[in-house]
Parts: sequence; C-alpha cells; structure tokens
Amino acid sequence: MKKETVIAIVFGLALGGIVALLILFKGKDIELARNKAIGPKGKEQQLLGEPLKQIQGLELTSPSDGTIVDKNSITLTGKMEKDSLLVIQSPIRDMTARTTSNNFKIDFPLALGENVIKIVAYPKDKTMRAQEKDLKVYFLDSEL
Repeated sequence: MKKETVIAIVFGLALGGIVALLILFKGKDIELARNKAIGPKGKEQQLLGEPLKQIQGLELTSPSDGTIVDKNSITLTGKMEKDSLLVIQSPIRDMTARTTSNNFKIDFPLALGENVIKIVAYPKDKTMRAQEKDLKVYFLDSEL
C-alpha cells in the first residue's frame, strides 16, 4: 500500500474511535437529562417531613456463636420487633414463629456435632428489610 493510504486509514480509525467514545459518554448524559420523574407532585415533601421510625433489630442474647452444649436441644433467646416472623433453619429442622412481644424464647433441636442455624426475622412493616443471623452450636454428647 501507499503511504498516503495507510495514513488515511489510521486517521479514519482514530477519528471513528473518538466519535464513538463521544456518542457513548454524551449519549448517557443526554438520555438522563431527557428523562422525567414519574410520581405525584408534593410527595417528596411529604416523605421528607415524616420522622424515621425506630425498629428493634434482630438481636440474639443466647446462645453465643460457637457454644458447645451436651444436650440435644437449645433455647434461642433474643429480641426482635413485636409481630415479626422468625424463620429458623438447620439441617435437621425448619421452624417458624411469630413474636408476641419484643423478646422471644424458642427451644430448638440439635444434631450431634456442628449445627449451623440460620435465623431470619421478617418485620411486620413490609417496607423494612429482613434481618438474618448465622449461629454455630456444637452438640457433643457427654457419654462420648
């Protein structure tokens, strides 16, 4: 090829790359500027004026993580907002319970060895996110 042809191809590719990048980055800005918010007017002011609600988060008071016991069941105690749904899962048993007060106390069976227990709390208020905790409890029989 001639030298002029190679130079024209290189300049064409460089100019094409620059134009492509400008379209890519400026196209997003133009699209965002053209979009309009959909929703009732004045709702933002209403939401900003409301105080935030304080809720009780999932808190396990006993047992602590890594506890070793010599019984085949354990009592899970803790705190969670009233009327929340608790889902407790382990390899041997799945259980659900509804909290009637801010404190809960639930007996849960254990398998021999390591028990990984997952506790998920769903608050009554559907706008709040579910909270979860993982707990490892070891059941070692005293006769072994």
